[in-house]
Amino acid sequence: MKTAAELLAQGAEELRRAGVDSPALSARVLLARVLDCSLEKLVICLKDPVEPWHAEHFQQIIVRRSKGEPLAYILGCKEFYGLDFQVDPNVLIPRPETEMLVELIRGRFSPREKKEYADIGTGSGILAICIALYFPLFRCLACDISRQALLMARNNARKHGLLQRILFFASDMGQGIRPASLDFIVCNPPYLSCDDFEAAGREVRDFEPKQALLSRENGLGHIQRLKGVAEASLRKQGLLFLEIGSNQADAVKALFQDWAGLEVYQDLSGRDRVMAAVIP
Repeated sequence: MKTAAELLAQGAEELRRAGVDSPALSARVLLARVLDCSLEKLVICLKDPVEPWHAEHFQQIIVRRSKGEPLAYILGCKEFYGLDFQVDPNVLIPRPETEMLVELIRGRFSPREKKEYADIGTGSGILAICIALYFPLFRCLACDISRQALLMARNNARKHGLLQRILFFASDMGQGIRPASLDFIVCNPPYLSCDDFEAAGREVRDFEPKQALLSRENGLGHIQRLKGVAEASLRKQGLLFLEIGSNQADAVKALFQDWAGLEVYQDLSGRDRVMAAVIP
């Protein structure tokens, strides 16, 4: 039997040859998952022999990772805003920059307020859930065109004890929301153009759901549709919080020029990432 250290060295080298980012770290994370232990405990057990069935399982997922499959899909989970969420190839993998939307909303409202909001294109449910956790009096409509994504989002809401305050329903970009019923909308829409998509890494192109990434009209098609939905479903002085592509700020500002209080915020890399605006 091989030791944990030998398996790690073998796995890391295979990932390195495949061009995977952080091959040594990926190998450690995957072996810890196979052995059902923490990374800290794995360090202590490096000289221990690994049972053949564990070694075989480790090799199987090393092959998956070497082909570009994202680590989050192999593990079946991803951290977002300090919380653990289930993910699979039916939903986007949560990105750190999307946490800006939660931060922005936390800065606009008080936990003592009662609000009704929608998370349009909810995916794994990360935005709906994180907002609901910090605002115990808020109620949410979370919609997605993908029923598989809605199932994942509902499972995550159940895990975090929020099924009573989040209503999930199938909808294409919020179609069917009752008019003038919402205080705000949060949305991370598809906003990649075809060129942006082709320029993305293989982990995005080959594994993440295209319908959650690609949009017509040079990446602005879904945002254009969202504007109409927001104007119909928001109450007076309602807000829209929106993630955008780093090269879309001017186009989005032009699209929402008839709205009030429009602001664009940059992520930690200095790229335009989030927009907030008030319906006139």
